[in-house]
Amino acid sequence: MPRHILVVSGFNVALVTFMIILSLKLARIPKAIRFFIAAPLIIIYCLMTGASTPVVRATIMAIVLMSAYLVKREADIYNSCAVALIFILVINPRQLFDIGFQLSFVSVISIVYLYPKLKSFLSPSVLKIKYIRFLVEGCLVSFSAWLGTMAFIAYYFRIVSPVTVLANMIIVPLASLITLCGFSLIVMEFICPILAPLFAYSSEFAVALLLNINALLIKLPGVYFYLS
Repeated sequence: MPRHILVVSGFNVALVTFMIILSLKLARIPKAIRFFIAAPLIIIYCLMTGASTPVVRATIMAIVLMSAYLVKREADIYNSCAVALIFILVINPRQLFDIGFQLSFVSVISIVYLYPKLKSFLSPSVLKIKYIRFLVEGCLVSFSAWLGTMAFIAYYFRIVSPVTVLANMIIVPLASLITLCGFSLIVMEFICPILAPLFAYSSEFAVALLLNINALLIKLPGVYFYLS
């Protein structure tokens, strides 16, 4: 099961980075200044959430990608991933043997490498209904991450969970909504406090729904099996 989505992860960092950049853009902050405002905010978010390996990795990658945009160079996710890898290992070389460290980087590389190939092979762009095309592409992203991390999870935990692909299709959008509501709650506390409870209740409902769906999926027959 996608337990990683229940905690702060690189996914959350990407979403928070997007919201910060979008907010600065809507505020008509110049491009050069956006970076120097966004980067410290992302670092603060990283530290506030415990600076776990996935969060540090995503934070460094976000800063590297923004730096490339700042100097008008083409952003390369492989390069940013390598910078994050080197930075973390320089600080603590023992992280190389940490399961969370391995899964964090393997999942990202799997998505970046496998998703375009699967998308090219299956050609979901031929689907005329946008909603269905979006679901198919989301499924391919989830399948890419699952395919890349499956061997690691099977080796370390002796378990294979095919339902992860389906679960991520439901849980990832919900997690996005939770992060958006949380971000909006903080903003509304400063702009219009009277509306803040609305976002608080929305976050509470979304979290409860996510946990219930996760619990329901676990109970389905054949969703996971242990290796002998």
